[in-house]
Amino acid sequence: MDEMDEDEDEKIVVEDVPFIADNDFLTKYGKAFELSFNEDRQVVLTALNAQI
Repeated sequence: MDEMDEDEDEKIVVEDVPFIADNDFLTKYGKAFELSFNEDRQVVLTALNAQI
């Protein structure tokens, strides 16, 4: 994991799990996300308000 670049990154919290995201990513996908698991028990992060 890269270190946070305070000019380009923002910390968000999804279901009590902290993430560091690039501001361009947040502009494109919004700041509302949901965590779930797929059939292989891998974590899936889903954007709820994508502005694509």
